[in-house]
Amino acid sequence: MNYYSLAKEHRNTGWYLHPLTGNLHQVSSENLSQFQSDALPEKVLDALQYCHSPYSLQAPNFEQTYSLDRMKADTLGKLYERILFLRKMNYWLVNQYASSFSPLFENSLQAFQALAEQNRSALTDRQGCLNRTLAAAKSSIEFKKSGVLFIGADLPVTNLHAWIIEKDYQPDPWDRDWINYLPIAAYAY
Repeated sequence: MNYYSLAKEHRNTGWYLHPLTGNLHQVSSENLSQFQSDALPEKVLDALQYCHSPYSLQAPNFEQTYSLDRMKADTLGKLYERILFLRKMNYWLVNQYASSFSPLFENSLQAFQALAEQNRSALTDRQGCLNRTLAAAKSSIEFKKSGVLFIGADLPVTNLHAWIIEKDYQPDPWDRDWINYLPIAAYAY
């Protein structure tokens, strides 16, 4: 996945997410433009519009049922465990691992449902938003086509949160906090 900086100004201060460390940095507003990506792909621009107008998103079929393939679920569990391990070592490294596509599910909604069956949802895994979104992005066929992973900040508190916009919906049925965060970084294929 490619990193795109959406560095923003908040209360006369610039903020950006460092692509190698994953740390939130504060800079002078005058220097903010040097930390912003020059050109954003169309799918990132489209997904940003949904972040700015979350009520324009379509409601995915959260009640959708599909037969959970135990082998795919086990593979997703292993991917998730590797993501946890790599995140402890290095932010850049975990993003490189997540960028190697492993198609398991038709879309991110199915990936989030499979994670929830393993007790890895926003309800049970409160600190794992980045872990879940990286696992879903890595394993979703639709994400590779139309998805964007966002990392947002709650400024000036500096809390971070990760979520996905795929096509015209937000696929994690248990994540309702994402609308409270200002997108400052995007990852997309």
